[in-house]
Amino acid sequence: MLRTIATTVTAALVVLLVYTVYLAAVSDDLVVPSNGVIGKAAVDDPAEGNADLQALRARTGLQRWRAESGPSPEQSSPAGAPSATRGAGTPADSADVARLDGGARVRDWLNREAGQSGLLQAPERVEGHTTLPGPVKDVFVQPAGRDWRSARNGPIVFGGALYMVGVLTLLAVFLAIRGRVPIKEGFSGRSVRRFDAFERANHWMTAVGFVLLALTGLILLYGKSLIRPWLGPDAFGDLAEGSAWLHMALILPFALGLIGMIVAWLWQNLPARVDLEWLKQGGGMLRADGPNPPADRFNAGQKLIFWAVILGGITLIASGVAMMFPFLWAGYAGMQLAQSIHAIVALAMIGVIFGHIYIGTVGMVGAFDAMWSGRVDRNWAKEHHSLWYRRLVGSEQPPSRPAE
Repeated sequence: MLRTIATTVTAALVVLLVYTVYLAAVSDDLVVPSNGVIGKAAVDDPAEGNADLQALRARTGLQRWRAESGPSPEQSSPAGAPSATRGAGTPADSADVARLDGGARVRDWLNREAGQSGLLQAPERVEGHTTLPGPVKDVFVQPAGRDWRSARNGPIVFGGALYMVGVLTLLAVFLAIRGRVPIKEGFSGRSVRRFDAFERANHWMTAVGFVLLALTGLILLYGKSLIRPWLGPDAFGDLAEGSAWLHMALILPFALGLIGMIVAWLWQNLPARVDLEWLKQGGGMLRADGPNPPADRFNAGQKLIFWAVILGGITLIASGVAMMFPFLWAGYAGMQLAQSIHAIVALAMIGVIFGHIYIGTVGMVGAFDAMWSGRVDRNWAKEHHSLWYRRLVGSEQPPSRPAE
């Protein structure tokens, strides 16, 4: 039954994976304004209809380097080049843009009079004076910002989606083929303590914090495309604002959880020679017969997850704090780098946690008890953590016999 469900889920995930690839192939980096306000009423996309989108696309193209895009809207176009506007508010003819490729446009400009050489100026910041506090707000145009936006809306967004759906697909395929990893000797009916109350409480605080951070972060990253179209601008605006505040508030319990994990488990998660053999055999989960490779209290797979969470979590906290206090110690380039690193590391950690949740719940019989009750069956401990189990059993005092 479980394998049948896993097979059905696999088929659905493959369809979703193909659809994500299709969206990535047909998408562009055009950023359409959303959640605009006209008067006192919130509206959806201010650019509505094909004509408005054509004009917005043409104007977005003009923001690129002028050797690739053409003159600014305030200047007349060279002969043969497409005009940005035709009259007040009239969109450019997209057919003109298609007919004149970038190379021909550059060659045409280079052959023109020196008075038009300003059209070929290199990318630069356009600065002015504002009444806003902070000198960084005097920068009106920053070409590197458009590169960041293009990377954020392209490789990061679609790459992250493909990665997450791909991990879920692999897990579903593994479950459909392998099924749940059983306790080979069955339940013994006797248990041993695996985690104490502090370890379990700290784990669940960190886990719940990360799940909420992931959900609110995904809303901010993907909500405009996936949620706003059916939820509407007003409700999505409230959802996004609430997600942003909750996302920032959750830094505290998540950070405390990381500290607790370091204090409780750091020394037990240092690499050891026995981990190499565990990795070579895939933890014994790829085959149904034979003994599992030896492992201490934490096997190599759990150690990898531990270090991914610790190092990734520290990176997320550092980059997140940088974004919470913009321009306090970083300029434009630093803020763009912090946002990109934050998104990439967060998406990578989500995929890692998918695997962790799978093994700890449906993937392995008896594993969930370790963090739920703190106790595991003796046969489970002996099969999956034999070195730790032997040491634990050896330290147990045999029951005293009653005096005869």
